[in-house]
Amino acid sequence: MELATLDADDWPIAREVRLRALKDSPSAYISEYEDEVAVGEDGWRERFTRMRWIVARHQARVIGLASSVRVDGRPPYERHVESVWVDPRHRRTGILRAIFGHLTEVEPDVTEWRVWVLDTNFVAREVYERLGFSPTGEWQPLADGSGRLEIRLRFDAPR
Repeated sequence: MELATLDADDWPIAREVRLRALKDSPSAYISEYEDEVAVGEDGWRERFTRMRWIVARHQARVIGLASSVRVDGRPPYERHVESVWVDPRHRRTGILRAIFGHLTEVEPDVTEWRVWVLDTNFVAREVYERLGFSPTGEWQPLADGSGRLEIRLRFDAPR
């Protein structure tokens, strides 16, 4: 397995894997495939101005993805993790743990990692908790009016 940080010129890779993720696990995300497929090059390049994208590859094929996002108004030592996905054939093999390890290496000043998870996504919660994330007690309703909720989890990076 190889881990890599993408740059803005790699936007087609991030887009392709993000769309694969939305097709594979649509209920795990707030975004929908139909909306994301419509985002063009300018939109993807803009994402790279505020997000760091990490991929895991096996034999040149991307098998895992995550992004690190600096959120306005939050402390500089904190990042949110978004767009997390691992190819179903490679789940439970340490891919996500490796991606998070790579993120902590390329962003050494980040000491707090946060993630929002749908409250009904028990599998994702279990995965994050195995990685060392714990609930913060924070929650928020989705803006779509569906009544669904997200809970926030937190991981403190080893110092």
